[in-house]
Amino acid sequence: MNTGNGKKVKILSLIGTLIVYGGAILIYLYANGWRIDPLNQQVLKTGVLTVESDPFLATLYIEGKNKGRTPKSNSLNVGEYEISVKRDGYIEWKKKVEIKEEKSTPVYPWLIREEIEKSNISLIAGRKYLNSWTNEFQDKVLILTSTYNEESLLFNYELWLYNVNTTFWDLSSNPKVILSFESPVENDISLSLSPNAQYAIFTNTTEEITTQYLIDTSKIVTLEQASVIDISPFSTYNMTWSRDSKYLMFESDSDLISFNLDKQSKYLLIKKVEDREYIWSTDEQGYFYIVETALDKETERVYAYTLTQEEMDGSNPKVLVNDLFFQKNKEYIKRYTEETSVNKYSAFTNSTASTRSVGKIENIIVNQNAQGIFIQTDTASYWYNIKTKRYHLISPYKSELVRFAPDNTKLIYRDTLGYGVFTFLKEESNPNIEIGGKQIVSVNTNDIYWLSNSLYIYYIENDSLFIADQEGENKTKVLDGVSNFKHLGINSAREHVFTILLEGDEVSESISIDRYIIH
Repeated sequence: MNTGNGKKVKILSLIGTLIVYGGAILIYLYANGWRIDPLNQQVLKTGVLTVESDPFLATLYIEGKNKGRTPKSNSLNVGEYEISVKRDGYIEWKKKVEIKEEKSTPVYPWLIREEIEKSNISLIAGRKYLNSWTNEFQDKVLILTSTYNEESLLFNYELWLYNVNTTFWDLSSNPKVILSFESPVENDISLSLSPNAQYAIFTNTTEEITTQYLIDTSKIVTLEQASVIDISPFSTYNMTWSRDSKYLMFESDSDLISFNLDKQSKYLLIKKVEDREYIWSTDEQGYFYIVETALDKETERVYAYTLTQEEMDGSNPKVLVNDLFFQKNKEYIKRYTEETSVNKYSAFTNSTASTRSVGKIENIIVNQNAQGIFIQTDTASYWYNIKTKRYHLISPYKSELVRFAPDNTKLIYRDTLGYGVFTFLKEESNPNIEIGGKQIVSVNTNDIYWLSNSLYIYYIENDSLFIADQEGENKTKVLDGVSNFKHLGINSAREHVFTILLEGDEVSESISIDRYIIH
């Protein structure tokens, strides 16, 4: 009896052990995305769909079935699904999403209102509109107006600043006059606005006298109080702003000079040699970059370049990249025009003996926040990762940079096929995002801008303003007749479109700044 009981105990113990191990294996498999379908006698691989809509508490539909309110996560079999998100008062959002095994796929629907509400922010009345300027980020607008005083026989000029992104605690007037002056005659006025709109070069011409002023847009001054800036020696030069908005760049056929706005001092950056091309740029951190041909490394087969970084006064030169090699034979790049796999965008290094990069460099743009360099050649475009010292093909066609996304993980480029988005920093949390490029579908426009969330874009097409996700899907018209506006843009909170419109005629003209609530 004791022997029998001992055998039973051992058997039960073995069974218990098998159950424990079996249960542990099942838990492990379940946690890693495996599911058992007893009806079809299949073991299925799954992934997770996570939907975080803005606004939240919208209804999520997967293949037409209600799955509850957002934010929401669902375990799904591997494959492609039709996802839609609905909320009362908003346009339905739809997209096909691929679920990958053992991965969580996040989706961020950003919903647009069905009814766009318009409200007036400000009306600048009783003044003649002369001109207006906006910076490249479209977040600040300068408006020049004038009135004629019948009693004093003087023209009164005012330069207004409208700030698109005001903070809750900013109680100052918006728009506000930042510069004012009087003149007995009508003046010829022009303005050059810095990239961040912090400064402007204000050029005022009365009869035969031209005076230039440096305007700090954060301060309110009269013309008599404004700082006169003498850039007349550079009247024959081409003038541009440095990316950090602290220097003016003056270029001629013979040299390149930087002009420090604070010190009003000039620095010779390049003394040009005849029959030599010069490729240079600046960045937001206040550095100057120049691409120079490395004659000792160039061969009959390969272009060779060196990229040097300097201070804006030409001091502290440092070689940033000394192995920029590009094939001269353009036939090599043609294989990538037909390549569709992700290998097209795989990282590579190059040398005079072996390189996948092709063409003669025409432009470079260094983005330190993104830790990379956009390289444009006469044949294609590339991304160089400063940290890894690796290259990625952006487009196998002649192309140019449009703009970086606010999160500095991707950029919009334009090539012979149209617009595309190139992602150069992979989000590990999203398996559907890979390093590489994708065409923006169904877009016919001259320019594209990012929304502040770096997931959506806006652009003007056929005289209408559209918003779409970065692939061009969920394209939604939000405003018609945009050619009537002097300026428009979308604030950083992504809540409204602002517009600047002229109303009336020259006798009774007014400038209307309006807001359209879209989200």
